[in-house]
Amino acid sequence: MFDPSRLLMTTLALAVGPVALAAAVQPARAQGSATAVDSREVVDAARALVRDHYVIPETAAALDRALADAQAAGTFAGLSAQDLSEAINRTMKAVTPDGHLGASYNPARAADLAVQHAAGGSQDQGLTAAMQRMIALNNGGVSKLEVLPGNVRYMDYTGFMWGAPEAQAAITHAMEFMRQGSAVIIDLRRNGGGSAEAVADLASWFLPADTPLMQFQTREGPVETTKSSAKAFSLSDRPVYVLTSKRSFSAAEEFAAHVSAFGFGSLVGETTGGGGFNNTFYPLPGGHVISISTGQALQLKSGKGWERTGIAPAIAVPQDRALVRAQAEALTALAAKAEAGEKAALDRIAPVFRAQAEPVDPARALAAYVGDYGPMKVTLEGDHLVALTPTGPSELVELGGDLFAPVVQPTFRVQFVFEGETASAIELVTGNGTRRMPRS
Repeated sequence: MFDPSRLLMTTLALAVGPVALAAAVQPARAQGSATAVDSREVVDAARALVRDHYVIPETAAALDRALADAQAAGTFAGLSAQDLSEAINRTMKAVTPDGHLGASYNPARAADLAVQHAAGGSQDQGLTAAMQRMIALNNGGVSKLEVLPGNVRYMDYTGFMWGAPEAQAAITHAMEFMRQGSAVIIDLRRNGGGSAEAVADLASWFLPADTPLMQFQTREGPVETTKSSAKAFSLSDRPVYVLTSKRSFSAAEEFAAHVSAFGFGSLVGETTGGGGFNNTFYPLPGGHVISISTGQALQLKSGKGWERTGIAPAIAVPQDRALVRAQAEALTALAAKAEAGEKAALDRIAPVFRAQAEPVDPARALAAYVGDYGPMKVTLEGDHLVALTPTGPSELVELGGDLFAPVVQPTFRVQFVFEGETASAIELVTGNGTRRMPRS
C-alpha cells in the first residue's frame, strides 16, 4: 500500500500506486470502523459516481452492473466499514485492473472532500494543513541525495509531491545538488506517483521552457495540457539515468515517458506499473472515499499513453540491480570522455558495478577463498565473500577468475594466489602498489 502521507492529488494529477486508494493523508482507523455500516447507501453512491465519471463509458457501465449484482447477491450486507471498502474493490477489480480505481475507509479525508464538493469546488482547490505538513515532513518526496563514486549524483525520489512551498523548494535544492555531478541518477523504483505539476517541474530541469508535455482528456471537461517551465540551468548536458520498477506508477510513469520520448536520459530497471489514467477523489457516505479514473493521459511527443502497458526501460534489468547497472553505465560514459588520469580510475571502477549488475562466476567455489591472510580475513556470508580488515568489512565482488574487488574501495583489486587447489596468498593492488599477504 502506498504511504498515504505522500498522496498529493489534484484533479489533473496522476494518482499514486496500485491501488490508488490510499486517498490522501489517512489517519489511524477511527474507533468504530469494525461496526456494520449502511452498505446500500455507500454502494449506491459509489455506483452513481462510477457511472457518471469513469473515463471509459463502457467500463463505467460494466462496473455499475457488477456492483449492482454483488449488492443484490448480499455481498456487502453486514460488513464493517473497512471490510466493505475491500469488498467493493474486489468487485470492481474483477471488471478492470485499473490501479487508480478503488474505495477506502478514511473519515477525515471524506469530510474534507465533502466540504469541497458542497462548496461547488473540487480537490484541486488546495491541500489541507495536515497534507501540507506531511509534504514538509517528507521533504517534498526527495528522500535521499548522495554522491556516488565518480561524482555520480543520486536522488531517491519517492513521491511527486506538490501544493506546498516545501515541495518545489525540495526539488530546486535537489537539482542544485545534482548540478555539481558529472552524471545524474534519479531513482523512481519506489515512486507511486503524485502530481502532474511536480512532474512538469522536474522535467523542466532537462527540457527547454514551454516544451509541451502531457494531454489529459476527461469525460466532462475540455482537454488540459502541461508544459515545461523556464529554469536557471539545465541538467541535460550530462549522462542521466532514471531507475524504474513495477512499483513506479502513474506520475512516476509520466516522468519515465518524458525521459523515453525526449531522450534526455536512459531508463534502467523494469517496465513500470501501467497506471496511465488520472483520477479524482470523491466522498462516499459513512466516511468512505472513492478514487475514480476520470481522464486519460497522453504523452504529447510520442502520442502514447501507458495504461496497462507501462513504460519499458531502455536497459532492462531486475529492479534490485538497477542502481549498480546505472552506475556502471554512467562511469563508462564518463570514462569515454575523461582525461588520462581520471579515465584510469573510472575504468577501474566501472567493471565493479557492472559485475554487481551482471554477476561473474569465479574460477572456483567461493569456499576455496575463505581464510586468514595477515590483517585481512575472508569469510563467506550467504552467496558472497566478505573481507574483514582493520578499517571495516567489505563485500568482495567477483570480476572473473580469482580476481575480486572490494565494494567500499572499487579501485582496489584482490587477487587470490593458488598453489594447486589451495589459496596461499592475496595480492592487494591499490594506487600505492601491490601488497602480498600470505595465508596464515
